[in-house]
Amino acid sequence: TAFSLPTPTPPTPPIQAILFDCDGVLADTEPDGHRVAFNLAFQNNDIPESWSVSRYGKLLEIGGGKERMTAHWNEVGWPERIPPEGRAETVKELHLKKTDIFMTLIDEGKIPLRSGVLRL
Repeated sequence: TAFSLPTPTPPTPPIQAILFDCDGVLADTEPDGHRVAFNLAFQNNDIPESWSVSRYGKLLEIGGGKERMTAHWNEVGWPERIPPEGRAETVKELHLKKTDIFMTLIDEGKIPLRSGVLRL
């Protein structure tokens, strides 16, 4: 019987670094990504709303984007474009659009990295 040795595999180079990430570690995604995406979703849907960094910071005390929009408009008044009978569905649609915009911002590299991250 013929016997053959397995083909040796080249050595694996040592790991140089391991980066762990969760939302907001490598980039400040809340003010520079999610907030921007919310504002673009509002603008693209003719909703006269623009959240400042400070307003969005306050809204971050509320968990969830749909809940954030709802709480904001419950506090300051709902845009005329969003009638009472369609609020939940409109908020849901806006949130989906916001998420799409956020992903596009990431894909296009428009969310800046935190200082020093690129150096790593």
